[in-house]
Amino acid sequence: MSEEYSSLLGAFEGMRVAVVGDYLLDRYIVGHSARVSREAPIVVIEHEREVNHPGGAANAAQNISALGAVAVAVGVLGDDSEGSALSALLSERGVDASGLVVDEHAHTSTKLRILAGEMNAQKQQVARVDRSHRVVLDGSLRERLSAVAEAAVASCDAVLVSDYGMGVTSDGIASAVLAGANARGIPVVIDSRFNLADFAGATVATPNEVESLDALGIRSGARIEDAELASRLIKHSGIESFVVTQGSQGMLVCHPDGTCSRVGIVGSNEATDVTGAGDTVSAVVALSLASAATLLDAARMATYAAAVVVMKRGTATASVDEIRQLVKRFPVADRS
Repeated sequence: MSEEYSSLLGAFEGMRVAVVGDYLLDRYIVGHSARVSREAPIVVIEHEREVNHPGGAANAAQNISALGAVAVAVGVLGDDSEGSALSALLSERGVDASGLVVDEHAHTSTKLRILAGEMNAQKQQVARVDRSHRVVLDGSLRERLSAVAEAAVASCDAVLVSDYGMGVTSDGIASAVLAGANARGIPVVIDSRFNLADFAGATVATPNEVESLDALGIRSGARIEDAELASRLIKHSGIESFVVTQGSQGMLVCHPDGTCSRVGIVGSNEATDVTGAGDTVSAVVALSLASAATLLDAARMATYAAAVVVMKRGTATASVDEIRQLVKRFPVADRS
């Protein structure tokens, strides 16, 4: 089985995936805790450094690029320093950023995380400040975004829609992308925080369990592995299948007929940082399906990649070599 997964990893090289969605900048301020403030009962943090990473759809795109494939970015950036920084980061990491539309009326959304600890200790996240800006798709901006989205879908082997609720997939953009992909017979993977029902006709969605239950209007007291709930989720959304992530419990693959398969985690269940792991899962599922893998094998491959990134700090990626090493150490990903 490890040879099959190694072969699948090799098939990623040269694949093209259109990543349509909300592009965010993840900014980290790292420092050390120096003393308690005289002004309030809080710790004063001495600034050490500031680091930028791609976030949201941008993190999914860099995960695709890190695996030897071509990520074609489709989204909207503000005409601001954050947008410039994000575009430069993506280009440095091999992402085709030519489809990112810069608009003077838009603002690039940013998640600022503050990490601190003692001078020689491992830094921990102590606060996060979000600057969220919803994109308003007026006539001109919508036309420009539609044009780059149509061109990207026409040139790619799969589509990944990364919807963080900031407006890029609204106003008919998602439906146009789905129509174009379905006409070409290429897989469409949906990673949506809030609007799964807006993507009927997609191949697969990759929500976590809370998001999948929210889509059914269920707030607590249920588990998605209930066959009836899995069937309801597929019928309610119109999406063909689901890969539901469940943290340390692994993933649940919900097939079109409503049956489910469990995929257990690999490696340690003591994650260092789960930031961006969902982006990794959706990216690897898209690449695997583009490479003609089954849905179950796509989920297993995503499990390997996620096991790599959760052991790294911040929004991280997994390389082909890192995943291959994990496949050799844990040759059977499904340990249920």
